[in-house]
Amino acid sequence: MRRATWFDPRALASFLIFAAACRHATIIPHQIASGPHSVGCAAGDCGDPSQLVSVTYLGISGILVERGEHALMTAPFFSNPSFPVVRPSALQWLRSGPRISADSTEIERFLPRSADRASVILVGHGHYDHLLDVPYIATHRAKSAVIFGGPSIRHMLMGDPALRSNSSRLVTIPLDAAGDANREGNWFYSADSAFRFMAIVAGHAPNLAIAHWGYLFADGVVSTDMDSIPRTAGEWKLGEPYAFLIDVLSDYTHRTLFRIYFQDAPSEPPLGFPSAAILAARRMDLAILCAATASNVNAAPDSLLRVLKPAAVMVTHWESFFRSQRLPEAVGIGTDLRQFTRSLRRSLAPQAGWIIPLPHQTVRFKVLDRP
Repeated sequence: MRRATWFDPRALASFLIFAAACRHATIIPHQIASGPHSVGCAAGDCGDPSQLVSVTYLGISGILVERGEHALMTAPFFSNPSFPVVRPSALQWLRSGPRISADSTEIERFLPRSADRASVILVGHGHYDHLLDVPYIATHRAKSAVIFGGPSIRHMLMGDPALRSNSSRLVTIPLDAAGDANREGNWFYSADSAFRFMAIVAGHAPNLAIAHWGYLFADGVVSTDMDSIPRTAGEWKLGEPYAFLIDVLSDYTHRTLFRIYFQDAPSEPPLGFPSAAILAARRMDLAILCAATASNVNAAPDSLLRVLKPAAVMVTHWESFFRSQRLPEAVGIGTDLRQFTRSLRRSLAPQAGWIIPLPHQTVRFKVLDRP
């Protein structure tokens, strides 16, 4: 018998993920929550609109945070190329592989008009399902937004001619400016002083994990400015992954009215953990957690929830990003929502609520901004 002498983990990953993709889709027709009105204020009971923070789930890891006329976004994604185009294979690491690009029709259909006011776009890592649509959105819709992310994010986005010509809109957060479980990072502020945010050094769960073997799609960093936007899914590199603390600030005193913890990929503990000093200074009003591949890292999200002790949780990146948002939402490959909700019930305080929203659903929170 002839013995195999070569093994390509990408080929195995492609086969296993393709097999999973061919399974019958589990449709989620409505939000899932810990209880009626368990997160945010109930419709008709929110009071003065000027005293609200609104958090809209755009889909995947896109979040739109609004207070009054002020807005901040995390990287939205609507293009959703099909699995055969982006599946891991040897071709994906060649420039001759299948090309992908932002779908402007889908972006214009699903990105709300209020997102045009965003002063900031935060990008946690550089995979295509987080960064592909950002150049179009930044140059056609949120034209004043400044994009913040790790060094690789800026290097890849410099491949867009319009952003390259106005490179002040691309701000690198270096690793030494990000916080971690042992130290605070630097606060960055939006131009309108409505928000501040801190990057937290994070990681990214394997897309596929079997026993002690894990496969992570498009791993690696980009160390120099690109001369064009990445052409294939595999060229959108992970980069330096960050979670973020996001503070919504008072118009009058610039004190923190509402604090959000945001992640766009699960991390191996203690990556993604804020420092003890940050945690002691103020409670997390809302933790926005990624469900995709959470079962591929240890104790996720239990260990993070026990550290954050949030008042509420919003679960994102749970749906398939190989399907158009025009279709009914289906649970994504490698996402175990049952296991995730068991973790929420097990690790959250009894009074803390949680919600798994559908894309475009808005949750509103009361705040009090006094002079």
